[in-house]
Amino acid sequence: MSPEIDIALVQVTKKFGNLVAVNNVSFEVPRGSFFSILGPSGSGKTTLLRMIAGFETPTSGDIYIGGQRVNDVPPNKRPCNMVFQRLALFPMMNVLDNVTFGLRRRGGMSKAEMERRAKDALARVGLQGLEKRKIHQLSGGQQQRVALARSLVLEPTVLLLDEPLGSLDLKLRQSMKLELKHLQARTGTTFVYITHDQTIALAMSDTVAVINRGKIEQIAPPEELYRRPATHFVASFVGENNKLTQGRVIGVRGAQGEQVEVDIAGLRMVSRAGEALEIGDTIDLFIRPEMISLRPGKHENGLLGKVSEVNFDGSHSLVIVDLLESQRPLSINVKIQHTEDAPEVRAGDVVTLSWRWDAANAFHPVAQPHTEAEV
Repeated sequence: MSPEIDIALVQVTKKFGNLVAVNNVSFEVPRGSFFSILGPSGSGKTTLLRMIAGFETPTSGDIYIGGQRVNDVPPNKRPCNMVFQRLALFPMMNVLDNVTFGLRRRGGMSKAEMERRAKDALARVGLQGLEKRKIHQLSGGQQQRVALARSLVLEPTVLLLDEPLGSLDLKLRQSMKLELKHLQARTGTTFVYITHDQTIALAMSDTVAVINRGKIEQIAPPEELYRRPATHFVASFVGENNKLTQGRVIGVRGAQGEQVEVDIAGLRMVSRAGEALEIGDTIDLFIRPEMISLRPGKHENGLLGKVSEVNFDGSHSLVIVDLLESQRPLSINVKIQHTEDAPEVRAGDVVTLSWRWDAANAFHPVAQPHTEAEV
């Protein structure tokens, strides 16, 4: 195994009775990277993290941390630490004592050295000078950073984060996700972060693994995940999307069949083929609202529509357009950013919609639900 890989899972499966929580999962986490596991409730992401931490044992498969197989290594002997959504800070201790707690439990170090390391960890998370504060005297974001410092002071190979920003309010969560990304870059520690929040995963991660029903759907950098989803689930789960159903492939183009022409309710559109498609296949077409160009009036090379709603939403407006030439009722949502050259439209206006062919993604329909019991 390459020394540049901090974590490797090889064909890992976890069963709880008849429930397969994690199904034959394999992936590698490069050293010093920010790796997120993204999935809905019940997808298996928490079970994955607990197996890496040592709180659960795989039914089959192997887990490696720092090149060492750790299936039989107890949690307290693994070179990783975990930060939970509930931070579990000790309210009777001050900040410094909270951060040195793990070092005291480990032993073999002088008090002066423990305090030196704790102050260094606090400085790395921007809390220098607050060593004597009690936990209740800190803001939610500061408490979050104390929990991170308490883990970082132990110098783990890997830091595991179980949705630690989930309990924060929206504004604090937005600022903390940037702080967390910067902290990971400064320390060089490998972060493995699990979340159901796509905005956090896309903003912070070098690589994102999307998991659904215990299986990995796609592992990719955030932009690739967003623009070129590999499965129907990834297209529907990650970000906002218009989903146009009951389409039919009427043409396949490109050396690898990467471009398809589809008919949806009598309208012809060109799209990226998200998977192998053939003429006659039924498809669902996904197109993101912000990737659609809206021009007031009637134009060639586009879909003619009529604005039914304009909903102001701060930095943008969400415009709902009813298509005028479709053989059945179809509506498309369009996001218009509030820039100087943004088109001005009102309910009742006729508009023309268009997009680049590779901004749309076509997949075979999927009938099955995406999640099971909470695991």
